[in-house]
Amino acid sequence: MVFNSLAFAIFLPIILIGYYLLPFRGQNRLLLLASLVFYAWWDWRFLGLLGLTIVVDFYASHAIKNAATHKLRLRWLRLSLGLNLTVLGIFKYSNFFIQSFESMLTSVGFQVHTSTLQLALPIGISFYTFMSMAYVIDVYWGKFEAADSFWDFALFVSYFPHLVAGPILRAHQLLPQLIKPRRVEKRQILDGLALILIGLVRKVLIADIVAAYVDEAFRGVASMTSMDLLLRMWLFTIQIYGDFAGYSDIARGVSKLFGIELHLNFATPFLSQNITELWRRWHISLSSWLRDYVYIPLGGSRKGQARTYFNNFLTMIVSGLWHGANWTFVGFGVVNGVGLAVHKAWLQVTHRTIPKGYGTPKWGWWSPLKILATFNLYSFSLLLFRTPDFPTFGRYVTRMCSFVPGIHTGTSLFVLPFVALTILLDVMQYTGVGVRLLGRLNLGTRAIAYGVLFALVLIAGSDNSIPFIYFQF
Repeated sequence: MVFNSLAFAIFLPIILIGYYLLPFRGQNRLLLLASLVFYAWWDWRFLGLLGLTIVVDFYASHAIKNAATHKLRLRWLRLSLGLNLTVLGIFKYSNFFIQSFESMLTSVGFQVHTSTLQLALPIGISFYTFMSMAYVIDVYWGKFEAADSFWDFALFVSYFPHLVAGPILRAHQLLPQLIKPRRVEKRQILDGLALILIGLVRKVLIADIVAAYVDEAFRGVASMTSMDLLLRMWLFTIQIYGDFAGYSDIARGVSKLFGIELHLNFATPFLSQNITELWRRWHISLSSWLRDYVYIPLGGSRKGQARTYFNNFLTMIVSGLWHGANWTFVGFGVVNGVGLAVHKAWLQVTHRTIPKGYGTPKWGWWSPLKILATFNLYSFSLLLFRTPDFPTFGRYVTRMCSFVPGIHTGTSLFVLPFVALTILLDVMQYTGVGVRLLGRLNLGTRAIAYGVLFALVLIAGSDNSIPFIYFQF
């Protein structure tokens, strides 16, 4: 079931009506049931894997809490992490490693015909596995108390708005909202509907429309000019942002209708003036997860300059592998890891710092150039994200950098409105201008505006409901 589908348009109102009629505990049970139905809509057989993660991590967290010695606590932590990583490895990476091994043997002259078991990838496994692992680690570190109720914990892991494509929430961000009664405020409903609408616009009116033009480039690289390929590289960046940020907006909006707040996952990343700032603003829940559970445990910036660069680099490799079982995803991590290391070295040499969190350096006349350079570096790395293998990536980059003359004027003009709409939505959403403007409209005018935009979304997406890109991760 996808957010931009007729099935979900029927599913959500039914759940909301029942939710508003039930008492607190009944609401939680209904949300858990709805989450399981939502997940089973894809493939009911994978409910067993989701259930295994929930059962093991719930009881492991209580075993850690009640363990008499540190050795026992560590043993239960290893059991939980080992099981989660094993399941993730089998279903996400087994075919990748077998195929890589076959390719290696073939390259040195050995002809092998290993039968590869093609395992279907359970949707959302990377998201809910990382979320559940973080919970157990936090209990082990003493940052969070183990949940008392098994059913509340089951809802925490399987809560359907974030289940299949994030954000990757921490226990302290969501569980406290689940264990106490909630009151849905009028403001939450209005903001939730606005977020759902913004997300659908990002997905259907931006990402899905430009997808055809992006696909055209990868089907016929040899027939494209350099400028056409550059424009389509930019378009893919716009596509994946519209697709993923659109999902995150819809997830946050749907959750607000239940009185539950999900954390921001994107904060105007394309206004970033450097690659470090971009990664603080892009897929924030994954970036912060990698920082807290990979980068800092590796030593962070506490063990010298060279080790800091290495830790950054290795963390981005993990980020690449998290996205998918393909060497091109490793390449994606390498490009961003090198970019982060170079930027940190530059900050060290120039004795400069950048603001924490989502802050941005002071703007100057050179800021647009820095934004453009950062956008192009990240767009280049996303080519590895999009191409199926390195030869395809090599052909694309070689053609793009060969200065093949010519440009299709229609395509170049086609890019501009989508870039403008993307930036406009970002600025309106994250400065609060959009909310203030909507707040000044009376109920009737607002209903008309929502109705027109929903109609545009329905018309644009009437042919088919294209799955969100991050569903494959």
